[in-house]
Amino acid sequence: MNIKSAAMVLAILTGALAFTAPTVAVAKDKEDGKSGRAGNWRSNAQGAPSIKDCRKRVEANPNDADAQSDLGWALRQNGQLKDAEACLRKALSLNNKLAYAHSNLSVVLLDEGQKEEALTEAKQAALSDSKQPIYHVVYGNALLANNDPKTAIEEYKFAIGQRKDYENAYYNLARALRQDGQTLEAKVALSQALDLDPEDVRVLKMLDELSGEGTVPGPGSSTKAKTKTK
Repeated sequence: MNIKSAAMVLAILTGALAFTAPTVAVAKDKEDGKSGRAGNWRSNAQGAPSIKDCRKRVEANPNDADAQSDLGWALRQNGQLKDAEACLRKALSLNNKLAYAHSNLSVVLLDEGQKEEALTEAKQAALSDSKQPIYHVVYGNALLANNDPKTAIEEYKFAIGQRKDYENAYYNLARALRQDGQTLEAKVALSQALDLDPEDVRVLKMLDELSGEGTVPGPGSSTKAKTKTK
């Protein structure tokens, strides 16, 4: 199966959306694993909360900042970026201390091409709750979009230091290293990402693009996507 076909299969099986920005965030993310990316650290898959359920919560209490933020993320995951931005801004107007709302707003703004404001929001999230690795990846993505790969590398490495199995952080670290001209180091990061998620088509695609610049290090890595069966 070629890369294009593998990507289509994975998109169909996981319900992935066609977003071009390699960003990541969640409505809420807690270290206790009761919400957010629990169980998804080793995969690039992102869930989407129910828009219907989130709307009910907002309608019941329009001044609930958490509900507004969750609705914003649900809308983003369904491609409704302007509505998502409005909900997240509403959430922050109700409670400006919600780190995950700042982080999610950064993701939406980056989707929309608003790079500078995305960087501001991502930095705010990382500063508000420095222990959350997701916020550092979002911050790294915003830094990379603003042509600062060296600082982005630091953020991704910090996230990995917090979560050794954070596959998406390895992938984005590879992007930053590649942009910084560190091709071999990028391949190492991609190899580590594949060890965690052999089905990550983004990683396979980048490895294919870099294939002419040396061998891929690390045992146990695969360069062929596996079709998921459920």
